[in-house]
Amino acid sequence: MTNASVTSAHRVRARGRWRFYILFTVTALVLSGCGVSSGSTVNGLRPLRIALDYTANVNYLGIYVAIDRGYFTAVGIDPQIVPYAGASAETLLAAHQADLGLTYPPNIPAYRASGLNYEAVAGLSQRNTIGISVLASSHFTNVAQLSGALYGGFGVPSDKPILEQVFREAGVAHPVVREVNLGDNAYQALAAHRIAYSIVYGGIDDVTAELSGVRLRVFSIRHYLGTAFNFPDDAYVALDSEVAHHSGLLRRALAALSRGYQFAAAHPALAEDILVKHNATALAHARNIIDATGNATATTFLTPSGKWGPMNAADFAGVTKILIAGGLIKASRASSPSTDYTNSLLP
Repeated sequence: MTNASVTSAHRVRARGRWRFYILFTVTALVLSGCGVSSGSTVNGLRPLRIALDYTANVNYLGIYVAIDRGYFTAVGIDPQIVPYAGASAETLLAAHQADLGLTYPPNIPAYRASGLNYEAVAGLSQRNTIGISVLASSHFTNVAQLSGALYGGFGVPSDKPILEQVFREAGVAHPVVREVNLGDNAYQALAAHRIAYSIVYGGIDDVTAELSGVRLRVFSIRHYLGTAFNFPDDAYVALDSEVAHHSGLLRRALAALSRGYQFAAAHPALAEDILVKHNATALAHARNIIDATGNATATTFLTPSGKWGPMNAADFAGVTKILIAGGLIKASRASSPSTDYTNSLLP
């Protein structure tokens, strides 16, 4: 790995994997898809499809631990991993090509406002680690200086209203967000001084950058937005209809995942071994990154009392208001935050 860049080949997490599709596309996919959770079993196990949101990385420690240690089998489930191939969880759920998917939580009120009836069923993490990053060597020493500077983004529509609100909280009266969509190349562009700032996940992107010889200065978004940025970094989602009609299957799946993430939190090194074993081709040359990011990320999986997955309305209420104020969704179309998630399926 060079000192000049943090490339997508070595990064283990990317935000550019969530895309916003307009309603008629989602509707077309719904009409063309086959039903989920057909009820068929193979060797006594019920298939369950889990759509990943990026290539193998430490956010999936709980998934692969649950597979490897037989937690899914113990609850009668045959987990079928849907590798990331460009389609978002929303697209796959709407097309009935997945039962569970992973997504960036601000997507949920945005998609629901567009007519996709789905919800978060578990928060992958219990702490929001997302921050705005600049090179440590840059002249940017506070967030307000970034208004009007070039942002290297990932095609996530919620970024603009969120960044504008951060700048307002930092004292900028008329914030300006100039964005270029670089996707996986955003961090490489930051290291090469082609953009001024980007967004990182703490414990993953910043750690990966450090291991690559790129030092970052990170401003926590939660520091500026408070409870509006309480949502988990990532969330498992399912269609409302599946929550209503196949709650038993989803409840068993989340029980297995909960055991997986609890194991990973207690034994990160063993969980990292399992992740690498199941993704040897992709991760064989990234073991140092997996170890470092896994150790950092495992601490975010559980509540102080040791529970995995719970969310609350505040996780969605604040960011929904920001998306409305920023013009991304209309107030008349916004869903109630209490419908954006459910804890009813958690063990």
